[in-house]
Amino acid sequence: MTEHDSERRSVTLQRVFEAPIDLVFEAWTQARHVEQWMKCDVKATLELENWVPAVGSEFRTHMVLPGVFDTWGSGRFLEVAPPRLLVYRLDADPELQVPEMEVRVEFRDLDGRTELTLTHSGIPNEQLCGIIDGGWTASLGQLQDLVSQLTQREVPAE
Repeated sequence: MTEHDSERRSVTLQRVFEAPIDLVFEAWTQARHVEQWMKCDVKATLELENWVPAVGSEFRTHMVLPGVFDTWGSGRFLEVAPPRLLVYRLDADPELQVPEMEVRVEFRDLDGRTELTLTHSGIPNEQLCGIIDGGWTASLGQLQDLVSQLTQREVPAE
């Protein structure tokens, strides 16, 4: 599900993962996992500095898609309630004319599966809504792949 709220300019996506809530939350909170999937394109690379999900913790991101973009970002964790909630602010980037935005990720247990609801808010215009929607859609697809791999590793061999 994807929703655009034209007044608040937010993007909301919802997915269900065939994995336990703790595993999906781990994939969002451990930098070694996040660097594998939180990319708008599978060919991009992502490096995280100080991705420590704790209230007040500041982080930096560096994403590169060769020949297309090379961008740095930063933010701060606002709310962390394992394994149900992760909220962080993305700092404004005057060079790209992007204001401060917020990402809220809610995790809900569905008897061993996990429903994830992501809301990216504070988006200044519809064009950027489309870009952010596409980026998160690609990222969540990559997250699904990673979670599937992690789930297979956790199943004991018979």
